[in-house]
Amino acid sequence: MRERMYDMMRILVDESLNGANVLFDDHELTVMLEHRGFQPDEIYEALSWLHNMQGDSNEYNESIFDNKRGKSVRVLHPEERLAFTPAAHGVIHKLCTQGVINDILREEIIQRCIDLASNEIGLEEVKTVTLLIFLKKRRDSLSNSLIEVLGIEGNRPSS
Repeated sequence: MRERMYDMMRILVDESLNGANVLFDDHELTVMLEHRGFQPDEIYEALSWLHNMQGDSNEYNESIFDNKRGKSVRVLHPEERLAFTPAAHGVIHKLCTQGVINDILREEIIQRCIDLASNEIGLEEVKTVTLLIFLKKRRDSLSNSLIEVLGIEGNRPSS
């Protein structure tokens, strides 16, 4: 993953899991990342990336959200298959089959991981991006199923 961007996303997930409001307060996010040594252009890129995350489900076909399980089988394109480790692809598949995410969230997770990728996308990167998407929506959307599939212990992704 593009290391600096991924580092910022990891920090934002950790801070959000610890109760900070950084995903909803641009000023707080900016100050926190500045104090962590990130440059203004890097912070602007992170803000842009966060502001372009999936919107409310009302923007999409509601019938997709009636049943949390996806209605289609997602086959990775050969280039995508090379980008994701088997474990990373497996956790995305498990999130879908257990009804934790729908087709739209699956695509968002895959695309966001690819956006940050500079080399192979592993399990930790998928966990970070998935948590970021759910935390951006709202912290209380972290269901027990999500926590179980991602293997989160004590509010942090397992290493």
